[in-house]
Amino acid sequence: MTALLIRAEREADRTAIAAVHEAAFGRPAEARLVDALRNAGKATVSLVAVVDAGVVGHVLFSPVTIEGLG
Repeated sequence: MTALLIRAEREADRTAIAAVHEAAFGRPAEARLVDALRNAGKATVSLVAVVDAGVVGHVLFSPVTIEGLG
């Protein structure tokens, strides 16, 4: 049985993370958004799912503000 590992993103994962997003969404826009959030220092939590040393999933949390409620 192959184990799934969840761990913090590493700089070396960035190309694989972009590939995961492009495969999931069928375009590069979401991968560019992840890069922009990371480069702006807005990535609060960024985790990867790894199977057999390959990145197979990614999640990134960043702050958000919702205006106009109330």
